[in-house]
Amino acid sequence: MFVYSTDVVRAEMRYRQDRIRRDFQRPWWFRKPALQPPQPCAPELRARPAM
Repeated sequence: MFVYSTDVVRAEMRYRQDRIRRDFQRPWWFRKPALQPPQPCAPELRARPAM
């Protein structure tokens, strides 16, 4: 007979994973800034004039 129910085990796993994630985060001054999408550098494509 198991002493712990499935819900208790899942909650404990979730707590420990969150704790590990929190403890091993990089400090705020070491984090990379959010990446900005690159500006498009290709010239505009214009349609050929109609004949």
